[in-house]
Amino acid sequence: MLLQPIVNLVEILSRKGVNHAIISPGSRNAPLTIAFVRHPDIKTLSISDERSAAFIAMGMAQNLKKPVSICCTSGSAAYNYAPAVAEAFFQEIPLIILTADRPKEWIHQHDGQTIYQTDIFGKHVKQSFELGADYSHPDAIWHIERTVNHAINLADTFPKGPVHINIPLREPFYPAENEQINFDKNVRVIERLNTENTLSKEIWATLLQNIEQYEKVLIAGGQHEYDPALTAVLQKLQEEFNFPVLGDAIANLKFDSISHHDIFLNQDIENLKPELLITFGKSFISKSFKTFLRKNKAIEHWHLSLDNHLIDTFQSLTKVIPVQPQYFFEKLLEDVDFEQFRNGDDEERDGSYLEEWKKNNMKAKSYLEHFFLADFHKKQLNEFYAIKKLFDALPADSQLHLANSMSVRYANYIGTDYNKKIEVFANRGTSGIDGCVSTALGAALSTDKLVYLLIGDLAFFYDRNALWNRYVPNNLRIILINNHGGGIFRMIDGPSKQAELADYFETVQSYNAEKTAIEADIDYFNAKTVDEFHTFSTVFLEPNGKAKIFEIETNSVYNTEIFKQFKAGFSD
Repeated sequence: MLLQPIVNLVEILSRKGVNHAIISPGSRNAPLTIAFVRHPDIKTLSISDERSAAFIAMGMAQNLKKPVSICCTSGSAAYNYAPAVAEAFFQEIPLIILTADRPKEWIHQHDGQTIYQTDIFGKHVKQSFELGADYSHPDAIWHIERTVNHAINLADTFPKGPVHINIPLREPFYPAENEQINFDKNVRVIERLNTENTLSKEIWATLLQNIEQYEKVLIAGGQHEYDPALTAVLQKLQEEFNFPVLGDAIANLKFDSISHHDIFLNQDIENLKPELLITFGKSFISKSFKTFLRKNKAIEHWHLSLDNHLIDTFQSLTKVIPVQPQYFFEKLLEDVDFEQFRNGDDEERDGSYLEEWKKNNMKAKSYLEHFFLADFHKKQLNEFYAIKKLFDALPADSQLHLANSMSVRYANYIGTDYNKKIEVFANRGTSGIDGCVSTALGAALSTDKLVYLLIGDLAFFYDRNALWNRYVPNNLRIILINNHGGGIFRMIDGPSKQAELADYFETVQSYNAEKTAIEADIDYFNAKTVDEFHTFSTVFLEPNGKAKIFEIETNSVYNTEIFKQFKAGFSD
């Protein structure tokens, strides 16, 4: 007979809105697998590679904006979750991690698939829980129900993140043939009411006084989901009160904000130095921006975050304000407007600081467009040109996932048309190349939108197990930039000057994705010339049909020449 508390555990997950589970096959986790699969309100996928499975779940949770469960057997299977768990932790994405385990007495007894699983993910989960091996005593049942409720509530509380429940299980693992499983509808569900942090009138008065002291106020957004309400209020603050608003591609600011700073901040423009810096969101891609603000420190730096960690990216932090960005900026807009009305001040806030930012941003944007009109782009295919042309043609209201290394950097230089409302995602929590295909596939499985992935060859081949399943959705589109090695290392001063560049940094390889596409039953296109690129890009961008891979093969040395020419050209 299947253990009833395990059945009830799955029922609690469902009742609390965890309706998707990614399961990796195994024997020790069989009771969990059977309960998940037989639950009428939970959608399950079977993904053999645990590392891929966890990233797929993370991509789904990002889109669904609620926890997704992952479940695996005992032993090293649990360790394979670690890269995705760490990424989810730093991106604040909720996952419910269920790892089956042997009872404690069998650890280090030369028994199969047995390792130390307690607290296996360390500080990369919000909390680890462990059930006892007893599933019969009333106190044990109470403990299981309490623990599952606690874990789900914690995962879905700001800042959100992964939680881990380790579950020791004894044999037998399987119910009898044709045995019915009964989900207890009277199982205990403990609700946690979420509240929204606000600031007192006194604090607001002080903050407003501080803002009025400064002429140069810069608002900067790190990685953040697309939020139409937040976008609207930030646009008003820029347009009505002359606060420049800046964000990388992954900040998802869908208006005419400062977005080409990665190009023009390679120069030290001292009059752009802010007096007050207000930041929100998570990581920033732009090294130029981080370097600029560390060199030109603001007098005050306020960071909006519900995270208990003190994050001082620009080495200038003076206040942590634990509220949601939308609440803060809407209140700021309202109070600045009211103060001007109360004081009878009809004059606009001095706009010279905003104009300086906009002037440099427009100059960079104009240079970017002009650069790609050069004749040399028509003679030999380079990856920078190919990405620009594809980004220009992306359909409105689609999703764009960016792999790490050069993919995310190219995208930050180029950007997307903000009028198209293309939401941009990237695994910038840990910035690893592992799991980029899986994350995009998970996103595609949880939306009807077209999901595009821009990825380099090393990141693609590292995670091609993402396509080793029967669920590859038709709305997935992969743009594979194959320069047959880690091209970024030719663009960085350190490794590019070393004798070991080719073998130990760039890691030259001769693979392409054609056989992978055939095995996964995905449409495949390959371009090595400019003409082939333009021919196949039209077909690739058609919205109908199966999942597609568009592989663009280029020369790493030539790509480096073009990119260095681009960077030097703006300075000149």
